[in-house]
Amino acid sequence: MPIQMRSSAYWLFACLAVVALAGLPTVAAADDADTCAKQSGDVAIAACSRAIASGKFRGEELAAIYVSRGVEYKNKRGLDRAIADFDQAIRLVPKNTDVYTVRGMAWEAKGDFDRAIADFDQAIRLDPKNTDAYTVRGMDWEVKGDLDRAIADFDLAIRIDPKNTRAYTVRGVAWAAKGDLDRAIADYDQAIRIDPKNAGVYDNRGIAWAAKGDLDRAIADYDQAIRFDPKNSSWYFHRGLSNLYAGALPTALADLNQASELNPKHAYAALWLDIVNKRSNLPSRLAEAAKQINMTWWPAPVIRLYLGQLTPEAVLAAADHANPRAKQGRVCEANFYSGEYALIGGAREDAAKLFQTAVKDCPRGFLEGIAAAAELKGMGEKVSAN
Repeated sequence: MPIQMRSSAYWLFACLAVVALAGLPTVAAADDADTCAKQSGDVAIAACSRAIASGKFRGEELAAIYVSRGVEYKNKRGLDRAIADFDQAIRLVPKNTDVYTVRGMAWEAKGDFDRAIADFDQAIRLDPKNTDAYTVRGMDWEVKGDLDRAIADFDLAIRIDPKNTRAYTVRGVAWAAKGDLDRAIADYDQAIRIDPKNAGVYDNRGIAWAAKGDLDRAIADYDQAIRFDPKNSSWYFHRGLSNLYAGALPTALADLNQASELNPKHAYAALWLDIVNKRSNLPSRLAEAAKQINMTWWPAPVIRLYLGQLTPEAVLAAADHANPRAKQGRVCEANFYSGEYALIGGAREDAAKLFQTAVKDCPRGFLEGIAAAAELKGMGEKVSAN
């Protein structure tokens, strides 16, 4: 699991969709057009479609309707339809920078980061001060493994807007991925100075402190995240792991139970809850939890390992991915969780080897790499350098 929350790549989409619409004239107040603009889901899509089919709208008004429908398609994971609608909006209004940005984020959701970057490039050409485009382009460079380009884009976003909390946060993530935890923490500090109630930044800083081995500071940051956003399962999950490696097993168990209750679909919370339950000599609840987890997607093979349905070798084979960075992350997790599985089964030597492999090969900032180092220290083993 990377240091940032998994959903963070798409954090801007909703607000950018509003901005894209704001850059176009208000749609005429016909019933369908009004419903299209103000409602959501299938109701909005149907109204937008009727408004388009009516033939009453032209130019920028029609573009606004296509953007509204595209946003709703994207929210429903109808990405091809969303992109087709954004294409139409761009054809009608080719110089609206924010429409390129929202289309780029739809390409991101499809995993086509090259096309996404091309759209962000165009958004920046149209508006060289578009901080959102720099930020999301930087995030895509990070996904592609080009951390220097990512940081350069975040630098530009911050230069344009020195109070851009998100740019400081994602630059901190990039510094952490490069292994420079001090710079990461400095960026999180600055983001918190700008927005002292931003729970996600406290969470990211907590992970950086955990990576440095300062579990007390990590837990203090997770406490703050929970204070400002008590319903987010990720904060409890991360605090649970820090409590685990701080030796507070009952507290870790309580946190992981809370994470799973808040988000029963949280696959990693379910995995760790199973690990801690077994360490606490409590019965496994993973089979029941798996009924609510998407078992067609990673880390489903790891869950199947813990359910006795796959071997560690099969999990490693399932970690393959066309994107080299994604594959590196999955292989990291396959090795780490196989190590935990071996340790639970009493195969201490096998576990140590797998943890060493995880420490050596995990991308910097991955929770599993941090946890592997902690496991080795707890076993009295020397930790190899990453």
